[in-house]
Amino acid sequence: MTHLLLGSLWGILGGLLAWRLKVPGGAAIGAMVACGVYSFMRGNGYSVPTYFSVGAQIAVGVVVGFSVDRSFLGGARNLLILALMGAFVYLAVGFMLAWFSTRIGWLDFDTALFGFSPGGFTNMGIIAEAEGAEAAKVSLIHFVRVFLLFIIVPLMVRLLKSVRLGE
Repeated sequence: MTHLLLGSLWGILGGLLAWRLKVPGGAAIGAMVACGVYSFMRGNGYSVPTYFSVGAQIAVGVVVGFSVDRSFLGGARNLLILALMGAFVYLAVGFMLAWFSTRIGWLDFDTALFGFSPGGFTNMGIIAEAEGAEAAKVSLIHFVRVFLLFIIVPLMVRLLKSVRLGE
């Protein structure tokens, strides 16, 4: 229990620091890095109790749920077909990457499929852990993807805006 409390304290401080420094995805990224450093310094990882993981999933659900309002429903219908198409394309690509990484022996299939499926690193890591996959590896794959997208997408938007404005 001491490790859970100390690790959580590290995570809270790391999350607050990264959020304060305006790191993209700062609260989650900072908490994950800080807990990773804590685990690394201890010399081994820590298996978080199920109730803690369930609590984190509920907290994420609450935050996302509160973002929904009545205006969301009108726009959601129009986006449903595109959302479904995108989800199936992402899943197909994720499945191919999972198959490939399993074939070359880098990851087990469950971990690879959670790692290459669409989703955020916090949610997919939590779900992967609950399903018996390696949450740290899943989170690292998603972390790299999200971090690069936080850098690349704003640059692409700026570039495309300047190209459009220059026409």
